[in-house]
Amino acid sequence: MEYWDIYDKDRNFTGKKKGKYEKWNEGEYHLATEGWIINSKKQILVQQRSDKCEILPGVWALTTGRVISGETTRQGCVRELREELGITVKEEDCELAGTFNTRLGMIWDIYFVRKDVELSDIVLQEEEVARVKFVSTDEFRQMLKEGTMYEYEEIYDLLDAIDNKLD
Repeated sequence: MEYWDIYDKDRNFTGKKKGKYEKWNEGEYHLATEGWIINSKKQILVQQRSDKCEILPGVWALTTGRVISGETTRQGCVRELREELGITVKEEDCELAGTFNTRLGMIWDIYFVRKDVELSDIVLQEEEVARVKFVSTDEFRQMLKEGTMYEYEEIYDLLDAIDNKLD
């Protein structure tokens, strides 16, 4: 079974761990990570979740995962990109772009990874990912508008950061 470290809302480690399917109490949080692969054209690699996924099947999203016990969110980002897409990056390639707490009890760290990747080199974890593609920030926003991309409040600030700050 996969175990997750338990934190309070201020990211203080409580010293406890819980299994993936154990009951969570109010005020308990665990770490999650999301990796945005951004190429030199400022295009973002997005993935369509497999229809086999328990959560959000068939929805377009970013590479996201929960951080296993003893792992940092950067290490989790590196692991998730390797597991889901076969993309190898180093921890130092992961630039923290934002952190927020979700109402689902997660402390979520978002990382930008500047990397040119060929779609033909990607190896999909088929139980998690159906397909991938690169999109511009405008195409990403259109997918959000259409409801085909998983949307959360902070995603617009992240897109703005790509448009305005990444060179």
